[in-house]
Amino acid sequence: MPSDTKSILRKIPDWKQMLHTVGTRGIVANISFILYCAFLGLVYITLNHQAENTIRRINSTAKQLKEYRWKYIDQKSKLMFLTKESELEKGAISLGLEKTKVPPHKISIHLNRP
Repeated sequence: MPSDTKSILRKIPDWKQMLHTVGTRGIVANISFILYCAFLGLVYITLNHQAENTIRRINSTAKQLKEYRWKYIDQKSKLMFLTKESELEKGAISLGLEKTKVPPHKISIHLNRP
């Protein structure tokens, strides 16, 4: 051993006994605290896994929401295109209907009040 280590060990009274006390008796005396720390570690790991799974579910739901939004916008634009007057006219021609040449007449009803 180097001389520095020997001098440090000489300053500690009965270091072998202290090491034995901390090693064996210290563990036995604090077994409940050690088990409590181990339990807290397991709880921490479990909660961390649950949080990661929740984040994955949120991300997949957000992705689905974006896809549904794109589908909605696509269907809405198709509907807007199909409801244009020119497109309705094309559909009516395929059914055998024609656009009228005569403008509509206004029907007015006069009620006689006593």
